[in-house]
Amino acid sequence: MFRDEEDHGMMLNLMALRAFAADTEILVDAEMSTHVHQNVFTDRPMEYASALRMSYTKYFNRKYGREGRMGEKYTFLLRIDGHYHQVVLMNYVLRNGLHHLAAATALGYKYCAARELFLADIGLSTEAAAPFSREDIASFLPRHAEFPDEFEMSADGIFLRRSFMELRRAEQYYSTPRNYLYQMNRLTDEEWKRDQELDRTGKPLTLDMLEPGYENSIEQLLRNETGRHFSRTRLQDMDVCRLIDRDILPGYGVTSVYQLTDTQKRRIAAQLLNEFHLPEAQIKRCLVML
Repeated sequence: MFRDEEDHGMMLNLMALRAFAADTEILVDAEMSTHVHQNVFTDRPMEYASALRMSYTKYFNRKYGREGRMGEKYTFLLRIDGHYHQVVLMNYVLRNGLHHLAAATALGYKYCAARELFLADIGLSTEAAAPFSREDIASFLPRHAEFPDEFEMSADGIFLRRSFMELRRAEQYYSTPRNYLYQMNRLTDEEWKRDQELDRTGKPLTLDMLEPGYENSIEQLLRNETGRHFSRTRLQDMDVCRLIDRDILPGYGVTSVYQLTDTQKRRIAAQLLNEFHLPEAQIKRCLVML
């Protein structure tokens, strides 16, 4: 879903615009290479989710010369009730980079809201708002985009999470910065279930409920929480996509991986395997080998 930084930036901008249009509050988010998690308060969940998916798909298809729907046919929605259920949900979303070996800690993953909470006390985010006018901001967005004056952008033309997301509301669930840090570092165990039983609002949330596409690897996701399996030398999906798009595709006379023939994809796959010893599943993802 995200082959470079521009793609991640466009997703954030569209999240802000579609949430504003559908009167939706976004508390926390996480954008992974193959899926997106969001914790929202809304009376119009399908309107928001469908508009976001459609607008990002149009952008992605236009940029990469692609056609058709992105992802599965339906958006996965799960209703959450109760204070402790809500905390557990936010924990799972914010720790997604940790679960998928994209970072050594939850706070180390760039493409989520984890680095934005309790800024005054933890101070991990350093992005500043650029002195843009409304006209400047509009130049980075789709035509006729509507947005409120309080939305701020970075110098790269990306809406700042703290200007369009309800981060203060998310912080209230954690109460203190110390508890937030604890929640980001605690291991998933039976205590998570016991916490949620205090709500008396339904069965406890578990990782398999929130990662429906990873039923066969839940145990591995849980083992990844320790951070022991993360490697800084391991190429992430976007690293591999950049390698393909910037270094390899020009040699084939094309500008998008979607323009490659099956034979060319197999040739590139063999090159990536021999030179970088990448996992087969990762190579197939990044080369769109279905």
